[in-house]
Amino acid sequence: MARPNIRFFSAGGGTSGQGVSLRRVLDVSLGLAASLALGCLILITCVDVVGRYIFDRPLSGAFELTEMILAALVFLALPLTTERREHIEVDILGALLPARTNRWLVAFAGLFSAALLATLAWRLGAHALGAAQDGAVTNALSIPYAPFGFLASFSCLVSAVIALLRGVVPPDHCDGKEP
Repeated sequence: MARPNIRFFSAGGGTSGQGVSLRRVLDVSLGLAASLALGCLILITCVDVVGRYIFDRPLSGAFELTEMILAALVFLALPLTTERREHIEVDILGALLPARTNRWLVAFAGLFSAALLATLAWRLGAHALGAAQDGAVTNALSIPYAPFGFLASFSCLVSAVIALLRGVVPPDHCDGKEP
């Protein structure tokens, strides 16, 4: 399916088509952060395995670090996956329905996804705020939970905006194939 070419920061304030695409901004910011998180996971796992099996000294807190970084990785990748339309989709009737009906279904799916993601953002934000007020931390390393909750909430909010845009301006080609 065609992706709307969302642009902002246009040069000169006009509609000249110049500017920075949403995909580029997400790739540079969240893509880089997700890559760093993945690199940290690899490093922690390698250090823990080598320490555990060669030196008989595992990395203290490796399990907690892995949990927290993995959660951050998932939520850093969520807006990227939403923008690229790489979520798992089951398309049973798409080939049987006319393009106009598929366009309406894509719009509905975008709006429904936006509502669901916005609700998740709200609840995750409320939970993170509670964790921040309570001072909730992990057991072994005392890593605060709140920043990870706020990251998850922000990620769901960004994904909700992307899904909302997809629902309001569905792609022209809704036949399940990229143009």
